[in-house]
Amino acid sequence: MSFRLTDTFDGDFLEYEGHKLHLNLCFDNVLRAFELFEDDMFNGFEKVDIALEIFVEEYELIADISIEEKAEMLMFIFREFLDLEESKFESEKEDMESQEVTGKSFDFIQDAGIIYASFLHVYHIDLFEQQGKLHWKKFIQLLQHIDDKSKFKEVVNIRKMPLPKADKYNSEYRRNIAKLKQVYALDKPQTEEEAAEKVNRQLSSIADALKRQTKPKGR
Repeated sequence: MSFRLTDTFDGDFLEYEGHKLHLNLCFDNVLRAFELFEDDMFNGFEKVDIALEIFVEEYELIADISIEEKAEMLMFIFREFLDLEESKFESEKEDMESQEVTGKSFDFIQDAGIIYASFLHVYHIDLFEQQGKLHWKKFIQLLQHIDDKSKFKEVVNIRKMPLPKADKYNSEYRRNIAKLKQVYALDKPQTEEEAAEKVNRQLSSIADALKRQTKPKGR
């Protein structure tokens, strides 16, 4: 994710047909969008509509535009403002494979309490008080570079830790590691990259479906 100390986060907006659309890209809005695209209660078109309503403060100005335009606008927001696009996920996956890193190390939903407690302990930031305020890019940088002694990093390291091969000296150590891995095991792991990738895949599918619907039929 691109991040510069000269970046500004208070003026995120895009222009559409002469209108200035302000975007609220706080971390909780992005997480809500991820959760939305996991929810099977809504179809693809509804997800696009609801996600834009989450992000765009002047949503009423685009409420009646076509679903094609809405899908393109949402993909633009994810790509240009949140720096979340599928090509980046693929390159990150290749890097992980080359480093022989396997398994997933955290999940926004299952680890919500650990993330909250770690931010409070390390940064003295109450994430509930920061809802609607803390920008997604700031949140991710803080999470990725949180103190190694934090509970979040401790749990992540336990999940990534390989179980040592058994020998006559380490049976108790192996049992302790195995127990900790079981305690902190993820039921349905989904990292930031995976969540955003799923959103992008669904948006691409929606866009393709819309193109097929609007494509002129041959004689």
